Amino acid sequence: MKKIITFVLAFALFSCAKEEKPEYTIISGKMTGTKEGKFTINGNSFKKEINVNEDGTFTDTLHLEYNGTYDIARQSLYLEKGKNVSFDANTDDLTAITFTGDLAVENNYIAQKSKLSDEILGDARSLYSLEESEFLAKIDSFDKKRDELLENTTFTVSDFKEKELKNIAYYKNFLLESYVNYHGYLTGKEDFTVSEDFPSATEITDFDNENDFNFSTSYRRLVQSNFDHLVQEETDKGADFYETIITKLKAVKSQNIKNALAENLSFQVSLANTKMEEIYNELLAASTDDNFKKELTEKYNALKKLEKGNISPKFDYENHKGGTTSLDDLKGKFVYIDVWATWCGPCVAEIPFMKEVEQKYHGKNIEFVSISIDNKQDYEKWKNFVTEKQMGGIQLYADNAWQSQFVTDYAIDGIPRFILIDTEGNIVSADAPRPSDEKLIELFTELGI
Repeated sequence: MKKIITFVLAFALFSCAKEEKPEYTIISGKMTGTKEGKFTINGNSFKKEINVNEDGTFTDTLHLEYNGTYDIARQSLYLEKGKNVSFDANTDDLTAITFTGDLAVENNYIAQKSKLSDEILGDARSLYSLEESEFLAKIDSFDKKRDELLENTTFTVSDFKEKELKNIAYYKNFLLESYVNYHGYLTGKEDFTVSEDFPSATEITDFDNENDFNFSTSYRRLVQSNFDHLVQEETDKGADFYETIITKLKAVKSQNIKNALAENLSFQVSLANTKMEEIYNELLAASTDDNFKKELTEKYNALKKLEKGNISPKFDYENHKGGTTSLDDLKGKFVYIDVWATWCGPCVAEIPFMKEVEQKYHGKNIEFVSISIDNKQDYEKWKNFVTEKQMGGIQLYADNAWQSQFVTDYAIDGIPRFILIDTEGNIVSADAPRPSDEKLIELFTELGI
C-alpha cells in the first residue's frame, strides 16, 4: 500500500510541477513620426515601450495581463493573449491607423469610430462649451454614424459586439455627466443647470466589474469619478479624507480596478501630506502591480531624502541673461524656486503673484529662481515668453525637461512646484506654498526673511 501511495504522490507532484506556457502576442508594423524612435502601449497595470527602427518598422512581443483595451497615446486598440496584431500609423494622426492580423476587424472598427468622434464631436473643450441643444444634436449625429458602423461590421471575436454595446452606453453616460459638470465652468456660467428635458444618464449599479473595466475606457473613467464622488461625500460629512480613500479602496473587489485606483492615488504620496508614510504603505498593500509598487517605492525613497534639514539637490542651468547659474552660486541667501513651463496654465497664473512677492522682498536676503522645464523644441518660446512677460528674478532653463536631474531628484511629477532652500543649501520645504498662498509670507516671516 505504501508503494502505491508513494507512486500516486510522486505522480501528483510531477503533474503539479508542469506549468502552462504563457501566451504571447506579437505586435508589428510601421509607426512614423515617433520621438526618439519609440512609442508606448499602456493598459491596466501594463506599460510596454516599443522601439522603432529608422524606417519606422517595429516588431515586439507582449505578455498581456488581460484581453481588452489598451492605448497608444489617445488611440485605443483591442488586444488578446496569443493573437497577433500589425498596424501602420503616424503619430501625427493616429485615427488614420490601419490594422492587419488576427484582430484587424475589431481594431479597424475602433479606429473608424475614433475618427468619427474627432470629425463630429471635436475636442472636449469645444464640445462641452456648446449650448445644450447644439451639444445634444452633435451627440445624436455621432450616435447614428457610430451605430451604422457597428451594424455594418462583422466581428471575428464572438463577444466583442456584446461588450461594445455596453461600452457605448458607458460612453454616453460619460458625455452627459461631463456636460453637466463642465459646461458652466467652461462658459463662465457659475449658476448653470441643464434643462428638465436634458437626457438622464443610465443608472450604473455596478462599479466593480473586472471585465467591463478591461474593455471600456469610458467605464474606467466612470469608476474613477464614482470613487472620487463617494470619497467627497464622506469627507463632506466630516470623515477623515485619508482614512476614507483607504477604506473605499479596500472595499473594491476587482483587483484590476483596485490596482488602477491605487495608481491614481499615488499623487497622495507627497511631502505636503502629513500621512505620506501611511498612504504609501496602504497603496503598496492594495496593489498587485509590481511595476507600480517599484515606481512608488522609488518615489517614496526619493521624497524621504527631501525632508526638512536635508542637503538640497543641486542645479546648474542656463540663465536667460547669459551664462549659467548654480545653487552653489546663491549660497548665503534663501532660495525660493519655481519649477514651471510656458504650456502650464496654473504656472502662468502664478506669475503675477510671484512678481508681487519679488517686489515685496526686493533687497532682502532671498533669491527668486524660476526653472523652466519646457521641451527643447520650445526653447525659443521660453526665451521670448520670459522677455514678453517681463519676468523678474533668476530665469533658468533646465537641460532635459522632465528628465532634468534637479527635477528627478525632487521627484517632481506635477507643476507648478515651489521649493524653499536655506542660506546653507539645506531644504526648508520641498513643497513650499505658492506665491498666491498667504502661507508663503507667513513662512518667510517665521524664517526672519
